[in-house]
Amino acid sequence: MESQIDHSPSERIKSLLQEKPQRNPYKRFTILAYQLADVGKCLRYMEIYPNEREEYSSYFKTAMADTLIQVLILAELYKLSPTELIELGTRRLDEFKKKGSYVEEE
Repeated sequence: MESQIDHSPSERIKSLLQEKPQRNPYKRFTILAYQLADVGKCLRYMEIYPNEREEYSSYFKTAMADTLIQVLILAELYKLSPTELIELGTRRLDEFKKKGSYVEEE
């Protein structure tokens, strides 16, 4: 009988973090910064290279996925709940919108 292996994102992240070099917070932050830079590059290139927009849009999706997984890895490293972070971020977004002189550009 084949054993059941949990391949959920949470378990895969926990498995990665079993390796000591992967638990280095600065290393994790550096990778996150690289991934975020790829997101920015894709956003810019989709606008300035309209003939290649579809290709950069695909790369943008993978860059967003890579960025998200790095955030989740950091959350796991510091034992932060992703759900709690989403709720906190949502509340903070609402608070930002309620500040005195916030004006949405059209």
